Amino acid sequence: MRLRSSRSPQPASFHSSRSQQPIGELLELDSEAFERVSRRQAETNRTFGETAIELGVATDAQVRRAVESQQAFPVLSVQDQSVDPLVVNAFYPEDPLALIARNLRAIITAAVLANNEPVRSVGFVGLDTETELPILVANLAVACAQAGHRTLLVDGELTFPQHHKLFRLPNRLGLSMLLSNPAPSTVIQPTAIDGLSVITGGPPVPNAMELLDRSRLAKSIEQYCEYFNLILVDAGAGSTALAAAFGLDAIAIILRRNFTSARDLRSLVEQAEANGQQVLGTILVN
Repeated sequence: MRLRSSRSPQPASFHSSRSQQPIGELLELDSEAFERVSRRQAETNRTFGETAIELGVATDAQVRRAVESQQAFPVLSVQDQSVDPLVVNAFYPEDPLALIARNLRAIITAAVLANNEPVRSVGFVGLDTETELPILVANLAVACAQAGHRTLLVDGELTFPQHHKLFRLPNRLGLSMLLSNPAPSTVIQPTAIDGLSVITGGPPVPNAMELLDRSRLAKSIEQYCEYFNLILVDAGAGSTALAAAFGLDAIAIILRRNFTSARDLRSLVEQAEANGQQVLGTILVN
C-alpha cells in the first residue's frame, strides 16, 4: 500500500515527537545475534521483532516490552486472541502497514473543515478493494487510539460486515439494528485496544441502500460525537459506499494500483464533492 494525500503530490510522512531507539538496541542483543536477525530480516522482509522471535534470540514478551518502550503505548502479545493478527498495529507497530496507518492518521488529525473546525468523522470508500479496505481501516483505528484519540470505528458495510471478525466481537447488535430502530449506546462495544470502540455492522440486511438513505448513518452516529474525538466509518467498496459516507465530514478513497480506472476515481470524487464532502486523499493498494 502507498498513501497519497490530496494536499501534496508526494506521499505523506509521519513525524514523531519521540526519539525512537531501534528495536535491536532495546532488546540489548549481542553483536552476533543482532547480525543474525538483520540478515534474516533482509531475506524475509519481516519486522526485526518478529525475526528475533523466529530465530529464538528474543521472546515475545521481550519484543513486546521493547516495542512498548519505543512507541510509548502498550501492544498486545502475539498469543492474544482478542484481535485478529491482520490488525498488525495492535501487535507490531513497526510493521509497514502500521506505518501507513500512522501516515493516514497524521493526515486525518491535521485536516480541518472550511470553518477551521477539525474533521471529526471520516468515511473510507473503496474502489476494487473489498478485502483490503477493512484491514486498513482497522489498523488506522488502532493507530488513532494508540495516539490517545478516543476513537469509534463504525462498520458501514451492511451486506458483508468484517470488523466484528477483526476485533473478535459479537455481531448480534450493530449498525443495521441502529438504523432500523434507533437504540441506546449498547451498540457500541469496547475492544482490547484501550480507547477504541466499535459499532459492528450488525446482522446483514437485504435493504442496505434504504437503511443508508438520506445520510441516516451520519445522523445516527452524531449522538456519539461528544464521547469520541474521531469517528471512522468503513463505508465499504460496493454500491452503498457513498450512501454510507454521506453526511460525514470527509472521505478518503482506497483504490487498487494499476487496476482502478481513472474515470471511476474521478466520478467518485465528483460525487463526494457534490455532496459537500472534503476528499482527504487516496490510498493505493497493490
